[in-house]
Amino acid sequence: MIKKFLNWILRFFINMRWVVQEAFVLSKNSLLANKMRSFLSLLGVTIGIFSVILIFTFIDGLERSIRESVESIGGNVVYIQKWPWLFGEGEYPWWKYLERPLPKYEEYAELKKYVDEEQYAITFCASVFSSAPVKYNKNSISDFRIISCTYEYARVRGINLSAGRYFSASEFNQGKNVVIIGHSIAKNLFGDPILALNQDVSYNGKKLKVIGVLKQEGKNIFDASLDEVILLPYLFASKFLSVKSENAGPYIAVKPLIDAIDESQLLSQLNLQMRKIRRLKPSEEDNFALNQSSLIEQNMQSLFSVLSLAGWIIGGFSILVSAFGIANIMFVSVKERVSVIGIQKALGATKIFILLQFLIESVILTMFGGIIGLMITFIAIYLLQPYVDLSIKLSASNVLLAINISFLTGIISGFVPAYSASLLDPIEAMREA
Repeated sequence: MIKKFLNWILRFFINMRWVVQEAFVLSKNSLLANKMRSFLSLLGVTIGIFSVILIFTFIDGLERSIRESVESIGGNVVYIQKWPWLFGEGEYPWWKYLERPLPKYEEYAELKKYVDEEQYAITFCASVFSSAPVKYNKNSISDFRIISCTYEYARVRGINLSAGRYFSASEFNQGKNVVIIGHSIAKNLFGDPILALNQDVSYNGKKLKVIGVLKQEGKNIFDASLDEVILLPYLFASKFLSVKSENAGPYIAVKPLIDAIDESQLLSQLNLQMRKIRRLKPSEEDNFALNQSSLIEQNMQSLFSVLSLAGWIIGGFSILVSAFGIANIMFVSVKERVSVIGIQKALGATKIFILLQFLIESVILTMFGGIIGLMITFIAIYLLQPYVDLSIKLSASNVLLAINISFLTGIISGFVPAYSASLLDPIEAMREA
């Protein structure tokens, strides 16, 4: 019994292989014989695939850029600040946030006493946009940002040096006039970033010794790159910069050093300790915000969903129109080949052979349209890349999506005409011819 079943399966696949091969040859001949009709049929699929895949490629690039930007500022870092990043729903009580005090260096020092340093890295930072140029000999640069930070900044932010070293604890504590400069600043001032090491640069009448150069990061969507940044020890910068002002945006950053630490537990602990430090009564509201960079990525998901829906609507409409066009052309093709179908049936062609013949023809049309659409998408990405800040590339998942859409469009649009052709009576078909 099993042997008969296996033999039947083997004969079935051998016959199907012959049927598919013959149907493919007949379909190819039909498409080549009607070049203009074939071209117009695949044009709609080409436009649809191009629209869908190009939009999805840009969405992937935007999503990848946001993820990289979040990681660059610390995906699991909690920022203690005056203003919240997200205000939630309802009325925005701006007057309450306006009255809040700014985070202070003294609060950072107190927080370090309460929080376990083996589990958390805590840093205090203030960002100041330059109002004076940094000079070296005749070269100068003014478009940069100063980050005055405490010693733990490297563990919280995560920085990479291309040359030199990071600050020592004593340099921070003593307020030494040492500096770490970004890649772009070093390149503009010295030509070769390596030449910046151990050189003295001048800023606001102060001499700063370059002890390190940051590795190039490139631009990101949150403008958080360190390429155009100067890092100064906080206690030194506070002597001559307005690091305590609202414009400096001071903040305390806390990063778990152990992955297993529960995020909600960390937020609860920080909230409790900050209330203690600021001596808030139980009835009083928090006068600080606990911001998480990971929330940005989560809230951007709704934007990605809208953009994906827009991509499906724009491209889907083109694909739908092309599907109707292919179905209509396939009906015409069936009508033109009624006599051929009648002869094939009279010679013993089965319904499945006739069905596959027209289905394969429809799939070939849509697959060629999809391939051309992918090629145009690739060319468009290559031409657009120099003009956009996003890193866009045609991913394997989007290529696979285009192939699947093309294949399903061919099956769906070609099934009804193919099925109607398979049901034709051979005598009636030859008579109609």
